[in-house]
Amino acid sequence: MIAFSATLACQYDTPFSPFPAAQFGHGLAWLSASGFDAAELCINDYEGVEVAAIRQALDRAGLGCTTIATGQARKRDGLTLLSADKSVVRRTQARLFEHIDAAAQLGSHVTIGSLRATDLPLDKGQYMSELAAALFPCVEYARRNGVVLILEALNRYEVCQLHSAQEMMAYLAFSDAPENVGVLWDLFHASIEDADYAQAIATLGPRLRHVHLADSNRGFPGYGHLPLEEVYTALRLAGYQGAVSLECLCRPSAQTVIDGAGELVARLRRL
Repeated sequence: MIAFSATLACQYDTPFSPFPAAQFGHGLAWLSASGFDAAELCINDYEGVEVAAIRQALDRAGLGCTTIATGQARKRDGLTLLSADKSVVRRTQARLFEHIDAAAQLGSHVTIGSLRATDLPLDKGQYMSELAAALFPCVEYARRNGVVLILEALNRYEVCQLHSAQEMMAYLAFSDAPENVGVLWDLFHASIEDADYAQAIATLGPRLRHVHLADSNRGFPGYGHLPLEEVYTALRLAGYQGAVSLECLCRPSAQTVIDGAGELVARLRRL
């Protein structure tokens, strides 16, 4: 069964949440009332963040947690797994260890997207080698703690390498990634990088562990030109058992997202 979640900010505001972090409780109530199963939590660091309290708030709302989104640390703290400054790499790994600890408590995955962005002039082979080496201790730590790390396929305008479903699978094979490493497939990025959605889903196979919903303009589904129902049907027919998570910019407005989410979830569940 496919679960539904949506991004919420619980520490610092993010353009992907229709509620500011200060209204985290309102966001949980919205998810519950709109028929979602879980939240996708945007967490930068754990200064002042009580994971046990978040777990309790989720439980009260009848919600789970699908993944912890980690990308804020790229812009806020300059973290990346791919840096000429090895102290930056070590700090990024340490931050990911904290995310893994939180995910173990929340029963969630940990997303690695923007934390693999780099300004280094790396070709594909160099990029994959550097990323595999930097990720290795994180992958092992996650494996020991029963946590899945999901690497997000990002478009060519955001990162220099690993954009498509096929390229993500090539990286997993290159790095001999264990089963606790999967792929996050985002429809916005896929609209740029994957010519055939059904083929991309088939290529990822069981490594597909999480899906982001957004339209071609990264706005709320229905305000661009992506065939959302066709993609969701392809996921269902492929036997996908992970979550689909609303991670879109609040376009045309936050209120549009708030008001339309329940109908979107209900419509997809009927397919």
